Amino acid sequence: MTSIPEIMASGFPGAAEDTVRFLGRKGLFDKPFRLPFSPISIPGFDQNLLEHIGQALYEFYRALDALYRKSSLEPSLSFVSEMLDRGKSRELLEFGRSKKFRNDLPGIIRPDLLITPSGPVLTEMDSVPGGVGLLHALTQSMRDIGGTGVFGGSDGMLSGFASMIRSQRPDPSLAILVSDESHDYFAEMRYLAECLDADHFPAACLHPREIQFDGDGIFRKDAFGNIIRINIVYRFFELFDLANIPKIDILQYFVKGGKLKVTPPFKPWLEEKMGMALWHHHRLSDYWKAEIKEHLRDVLDRIIPKTWPLDPTPVPSGAAIVGLEVKGRKLLDFQSLIGLTQKERELIIKPSGFSSEAWGSRGVVIGHDLSEEDWNRSVFDAFKAWPITPHVLQPFVRTSLFEFSCFDTDIVSVDSGLYRVRACPYYFVRSEKATLGGVLMTACPQDKKIIHGMTDAILAPGAPVRLEMSL
Repeated sequence: MTSIPEIMASGFPGAAEDTVRFLGRKGLFDKPFRLPFSPISIPGFDQNLLEHIGQALYEFYRALDALYRKSSLEPSLSFVSEMLDRGKSRELLEFGRSKKFRNDLPGIIRPDLLITPSGPVLTEMDSVPGGVGLLHALTQSMRDIGGTGVFGGSDGMLSGFASMIRSQRPDPSLAILVSDESHDYFAEMRYLAECLDADHFPAACLHPREIQFDGDGIFRKDAFGNIIRINIVYRFFELFDLANIPKIDILQYFVKGGKLKVTPPFKPWLEEKMGMALWHHHRLSDYWKAEIKEHLRDVLDRIIPKTWPLDPTPVPSGAAIVGLEVKGRKLLDFQSLIGLTQKERELIIKPSGFSSEAWGSRGVVIGHDLSEEDWNRSVFDAFKAWPITPHVLQPFVRTSLFEFSCFDTDIVSVDSGLYRVRACPYYFVRSEKATLGGVLMTACPQDKKIIHGMTDAILAPGAPVRLEMSL
């Protein structure tokens, strides 16, 4: 480990110190993480690939939304809505299905991509993502240590978010509403709102209880007591949590009446990992071919891992689960997961989406990390939860290792080591195009099997690999 005087002499500490101080002033460093000395670059992870991934995922969202609506009309597709509706209230589903919101799709798409030897692999699509304000702050604070040249540019997150909001309301007066469940993200969303308010349009970050309303809609009051009308809300709360959101019925009333726009829309079927299982479903291949262009289907085929809904319904005699094999052995039904050996349990179980356990890696079960007894219990728990909280099964993905040097703010030292990397590109949707605003790279030490924000993790903007020029 390197001492502070040595850090100071190296020329790195000023940059690291400035970054910590900048994030601290904005309240974004309550949970410390490691800081790199420059943005993170991964060979092969380039602008062209990212642009194709963004557009492919937008088209997937569009086609999935249309498929869901179609499944309620065509008996042959009824299994789609049956899966995606599980655990959700009739009122929420009816609200989301309203013709008024027929064409509404998430304005931000953020995939979680694991970096593997064969390329990026999707673990989740998040349409209510954290990290928007943090990535903007990191990019701004790191400009002096190589922050220029990052994916999306130094202002890509802020301008991308602002353009996305304007595409939905040309004259926006924005409220970013953050619930108790999402309180850990309040500081970064407040910072984002402050930047938007200073450079783009009226904006504020509020708890839902802070909004006020009258017959003309909802409003907030500024520091001087002036009334500021709100005509668009960025919903930074999960739909499973609606019962705990103050004044949610008021919000929905004004949304349905056209006096208020909310993004992302109240469409819970677009917030399920089950969508990845539907991508691979053998009965839907013709639908995807008709809805999505071939080159974008190729992208989705490469990044979406095999995914199965953990439906405990017995499989008919003579049938089998399509595509589910363990070490070359076909599993006839999900009951066969019980009693697998440790080497056969290189599998992951996780809640599909509509649950407090479905975000932040909370509900993830890694099969080969468990005893046989704990694995069997996890499978039974997933079966039991199927009617209310469906779970999905995926193969465990082995990620690549990269060596990074970083500044460990927890013990105030410079360290180097091998890390596994998750890339989170942020795409802002406008005019049916997904535009890259930036990439948040999370690098965790090689002994961590689940990659997420933690004290030991490096968080940094992503950047293209710079090619050295030779004379």
